[in-house]
Amino acid sequence: MRIIRDAMTVGKGLAACFAGVLFFSWAAPPLRAESPIALTVRVYNSVSLSPHEIAAVTAAAGPILRDTGADVTFRICERHSDDPAVVVDLCDDTLKPHEVVVRVIDAPRYNLQLDPLAYGLTYVVPETNRGWLATVFADRISATAIRVGGDHGTLIGLVLAHEVGHLLLGQNYHGDAGVMRGNWPDQLLTPNANVDWHFSTREVATIQQNIATR
Repeated sequence: MRIIRDAMTVGKGLAACFAGVLFFSWAAPPLRAESPIALTVRVYNSVSLSPHEIAAVTAAAGPILRDTGADVTFRICERHSDDPAVVVDLCDDTLKPHEVVVRVIDAPRYNLQLDPLAYGLTYVVPETNRGWLATVFADRISATAIRVGGDHGTLIGLVLAHEVGHLLLGQNYHGDAGVMRGNWPDQLLTPNANVDWHFSTREVATIQQNIATR
């Protein structure tokens, strides 16, 4: 099968303050489904994000994904932990139909096919227009977070939600607004911006259908 990569590019407009991202005035989320459908997101923590950063990732991405009506669970996949009290989830079991994978890695230094401004990408099977694997580039996001004085984990969470959206909505899809918007200019990212970071009603309906039939 051919695999198409769908890169998510957040342009130079990201030079805005993410420190206040959790204080945005979000628009009312779409209605939840009456019978929640399960979606598990395996987050492969390949760059050793701290527990605090992981908490920020799931705190940002969780509400966005759950407002689709899905019963969302995050599995944090790691090979080891510096905290002996932490039970490590190797995530070495077979991927289930209701699961997707998001790798948190550093971007490859030399890849002419990769947009230098891309913060993540997805791999989509053309025959089904669906995918299971997304990648988020932690180093690029970290550089932006440092530059704008924002929160690293929160920004990763927003990108993660966008990439999972691509896995469920198909290749090259971008909406006019919400988390699936293709352009994120500075004015949308300021702390006082009235920004809707959710999926649209139409996107929610498509996501619910696609999760249910995976």
